[in-house]
Amino acid sequence: MKRLLKIIGIVFAAFIAGTGLLVYSAEIYTSRPDFCGMRCHTMKSPHQTWLKDKHKAGTHSKIKNDVLCIDCHFAPGEHPTPRAKFKGLGQLFSYLATMEKEVRKRAVVKDAACTTSECHPTDKLFPKKIDFKKAYKTEFQGTLLPFTHKTHSEKSVDGQKLHCSSCHIHSTAGRHFEVPKDLCFLCHFRKSEDNKGRAKCSVCHEMSNKPLGAKKEGQDPGEKPAKPITHQSLERSKVPCSSCHFELIRGNVDVKKESCSDCHHDPTPEFMKKAEDRKVMHDAHVTKQTARCGNCHQPIVHSEFSYFEAGVRNCSACHPEPHIYQKMLLAGEGGNGIGKFPIAHDPMRANCLSCHTKDGHDEKGRKVRRAEGKACVECHGDKDKENISKQWKADVAEELKTARDLEKEVVAAIEASKGNVAEANIRKMQGLLKDARVNLKIVDAGGGVHNKKFAMLLIDTAVKNFEDILKEMETAGKSTSE
Repeated sequence: MKRLLKIIGIVFAAFIAGTGLLVYSAEIYTSRPDFCGMRCHTMKSPHQTWLKDKHKAGTHSKIKNDVLCIDCHFAPGEHPTPRAKFKGLGQLFSYLATMEKEVRKRAVVKDAACTTSECHPTDKLFPKKIDFKKAYKTEFQGTLLPFTHKTHSEKSVDGQKLHCSSCHIHSTAGRHFEVPKDLCFLCHFRKSEDNKGRAKCSVCHEMSNKPLGAKKEGQDPGEKPAKPITHQSLERSKVPCSSCHFELIRGNVDVKKESCSDCHHDPTPEFMKKAEDRKVMHDAHVTKQTARCGNCHQPIVHSEFSYFEAGVRNCSACHPEPHIYQKMLLAGEGGNGIGKFPIAHDPMRANCLSCHTKDGHDEKGRKVRRAEGKACVECHGDKDKENISKQWKADVAEELKTARDLEKEVVAAIEASKGNVAEANIRKMQGLLKDARVNLKIVDAGGGVHNKKFAMLLIDTAVKNFEDILKEMETAGKSTSE
């Protein structure tokens, strides 16, 4: 009996040891990158990018030993835990259930996995100044783009701390992870109150003290050399960078609400209302690392053009929209003291080309499309309307001249009343004058012919303001004298 028990004990011990050895061997085998990439999870694409990455030991990397998948995708000490095993089994069962070629669940890399003493300890990483241009081989000319992780570790988005994976992501095919410049632009160029100062050029670009331009040829030896112009001197003089560098910032960071359905298959109205709360959304996506900035926000483009190309692309930087007042007249809006009064053609959706049918040139020889009377006849079928536009122009011009003459009288009267009329009354009259001038500006700049009835209403409203000013001044003058 004792011998039997002894044999059973030996067999049981051998079973336990064999099971332990089997589990240990399985643990070692399943922890290898080759297993992750070629066997169970069939993550072939991520595995191939890892083989080319800096975290793979070899001639292209300075590290001596491979950084394994489990080193990054599990926090320190997490891998041997039951929770980690169930997480892995969850991915396995997901794969077996669908038999797809890849696991679609987004991988998460926690900050603790990046900042271990063996990898990127914060005491060494944070103070280190990185030459962005050299490290990422950017095409920015004459810039160093200094960068430190410390300044970014202290930043937050609506109170939510940024993570390593907020910037270091898998963005393009063939690279395991990288820092796309688009992500930098999303934060630095977003229009918000908490972003003041981050869009300054000097935040990323070091201002050089190297003289700009070539040296002056044939300078008199006795002539005092001119003080060199440098980026630093221009910055001290507060000369805007855009004076020379036409760096265009296009786009915005508005949330693409339609993108919610990419992850949330059936977003309810209650969900979409909740999605308008920035703090809640950033907590759910930034803090918990369930989405990337570009999944929700539209991109911003930051690029430089030659001054010829920039001038063509960005005319509005110097020139206002050339037909804004014509549009205001046609739409019958923008006036002070008068409601909306669109042109009669508006219900028919007649556009500019309905009247401007004749090719021509302006006084500088530039091609323009001119309006002609026969366009009225073609639509209305009435010969008498061929010269109606000319009559409208004459009528509006006459009324506008009368209003401008009255305007001069009012301006002179206001100036003469200063010191004799209470300051509050003067301010009230100046407000009425300003509103009237806005109305006359729309008619004058937009050409009253584009909506004669609205133009006449604007002029009449302006004239009424002028008459009210004169009456107000007369009343105020009498009160002061009494």
